[in-house]
Amino acid sequence: MDNHFHFIIRAPSEDDAYRFAHEFKRLTGLFLTEKYHLPNSLKKLPVKVLPILDEDGLRTKLCYVLKNPTKARIGMFYDYPWGTGGLYFRKVGPFLPSCSVASFTKDTIRKVCQTRVSIPADWQISNGILLPENYVPVMEVEQIFRTTRSFMYYLSLNKDDEIEQEMGEWNALRLTDSELRQERDIYAKERFGKTRFRDLSAPERIKVARYLRHKFLCSKRQLARIVQLKFETIEKAI
Repeated sequence: MDNHFHFIIRAPSEDDAYRFAHEFKRLTGLFLTEKYHLPNSLKKLPVKVLPILDEDGLRTKLCYVLKNPTKARIGMFYDYPWGTGGLYFRKVGPFLPSCSVASFTKDTIRKVCQTRVSIPADWQISNGILLPENYVPVMEVEQIFRTTRSFMYYLSLNKDDEIEQEMGEWNALRLTDSELRQERDIYAKERFGKTRFRDLSAPERIKVARYLRHKFLCSKRQLARIVQLKFETIEKAI
């Protein structure tokens, strides 16, 4: 996502999980600085590691992460090429045009992937990106759900509020009411062509609230204040 990231990882210890997350944050920060000139864009991003204690929790959280591209309105999660939602319980994967690492010279791979770490020769690469099916244990995840029916059941569950409350999703990134009103007005103008927020209808305000919720993870009570609707209305709509 553009303001946070999630991983479901198996690590020898909690310290190893933290080291992985911090290293990912560091390398992603360098990439954003070099390519998009966004220095320190991840500096204040907190890192939190939560143990998953049972299979039901594992299935629920796996599906929460898989559905993040849809939640962020990037597109349907099973079509998102850099996620893994389209890899499970399919005879043929949603493959992008790709070729193997072996088809490139070692120097080219180092330059494209910006690493000197040895990468398996049979891994597939597309547009300079190592595809997720290379390093995600697809068959192991399928075994966790056991059947397509079970997988679809957990995908259909909506436990976002419960999971986000558990994660404390992420308090350091929450915007103030003033900042959120600015984002509200920008979106209202772009989406509905209205410069005065009070001119928006209730259905339009609900759409603004959904956008703010998905992008900035603000609470429903804060949303009710920002879009000037009753909390009960927001509770039912989001």
